[in-house]
Amino acid sequence: MFKSGQKAVLRTISERLGVDAAYKDGSVEIDGEGGAEWVAAMVVSAINLGFEPAKAYKLFSDNYYLEIIDLDLYFARNEKLIERYAARVIGLEGKSKRVIEELSDAYISVWEHKIGIIGTFEDLSGAREAVNRLLQGSTHAGVFAFLEKQRKLKRLPR
Repeated sequence: MFKSGQKAVLRTISERLGVDAAYKDGSVEIDGEGGAEWVAAMVVSAINLGFEPAKAYKLFSDNYYLEIIDLDLYFARNEKLIERYAARVIGLEGKSKRVIEELSDAYISVWEHKIGIIGTFEDLSGAREAVNRLLQGSTHAGVFAFLEKQRKLKRLPR
């Protein structure tokens, strides 16, 4: 979650995007031109989802995107199901999350009832599919095999 002590992060956002970003009354206020303001909001959202600032800064590039999967919508606010399936995405000691990140080249953060994914369009697509498959009950082995196949296809010459 964004904290008032992260003034350096807001300064970086302001400098890189040419927007005014300030922490006021428990929230971040952003003022600027349309596209730059939108990107700044995405960077702040990523940090609020638990991404490290360095990973959230990837969103400054036109090649990186943020996708948010809301588990409340997926599981109709059923707390037990949300907890169980979020744990499936994280895995024992973070192994599932780590493997998905390594095989898809995307970044994943699980925060409260949301899963955030940062990556290029292609990387994001693979990571999103992997997370969705886990949320639909697929086995971890099956999901990892899917990602390995996707990774091999991505490396083939076009």
